[in-house]
Amino acid sequence: MKSKNKKRSRIYVITLFGILLTTFLIYSCSTDEYNYANETATEINSIAQTRNLFFQTWNTGNVLIDSVANSDEFYEFERCSEQLADKFGAYTSKLNDEEYDKLMEDLNNDEYVEDFIKKANLEEELRQMDEANKGLRERTVFLRLSEEERLSLFSLYAKSHEFTKRKILKTRKEGNGNSRCEELRQAAYEQAKTEYENAITANCKGMGPLSPCCLKESAIYRANIRIANKDYENCINNP
Repeated sequence: MKSKNKKRSRIYVITLFGILLTTFLIYSCSTDEYNYANETATEINSIAQTRNLFFQTWNTGNVLIDSVANSDEFYEFERCSEQLADKFGAYTSKLNDEEYDKLMEDLNNDEYVEDFIKKANLEEELRQMDEANKGLRERTVFLRLSEEERLSLFSLYAKSHEFTKRKILKTRKEGNGNSRCEELRQAAYEQAKTEYENAITANCKGMGPLSPCCLKESAIYRANIRIANKDYENCINNP
């Protein structure tokens, strides 16, 4: 009798252990799936938040401008134009004055510019710029904007995004009330960027990804930035 009771007890213990183990495994798997879902949602939200940091929602009152400004195609165009200009600027910053002057003098020499594109390794940036320009023109109402509206679109972006995120750097000289110099430089930056992106959409269409056109416009833009920086230095040195 005792033997039978012991056997039954063992069976109960084994059964109970099996139930507990199964419950634990099910709970563990459910928890992993829950955590994975949470991590995925967090990652998606993080991407969305990052996107929002760089690209605000527009409501200017002009339906056409707002439609373009709030599109992914416009965001991509802005990203590519900045990427091209930044890489061009990084490369030309290493040139001496003679080399830089030579580049600016030969901007209308397509053979020279094509060779420069290869040396500066700008093929991919130009390809992306060409695709973004095409997307902006073909998949938004951009072409329905008037010339004035296009300039307004690029100018609004330059003012609210490109430069307002930059903190005004105070130098010792600016401590004497020369913040006006920085304001003038920012205004010049905004004007240069507006003209740069408007020129790409107006002049660099249907020419192929490795056309010298976008490179030329980028060179002009960076030259205007150089001029703005020199004017700034002159301003703070001659209050």
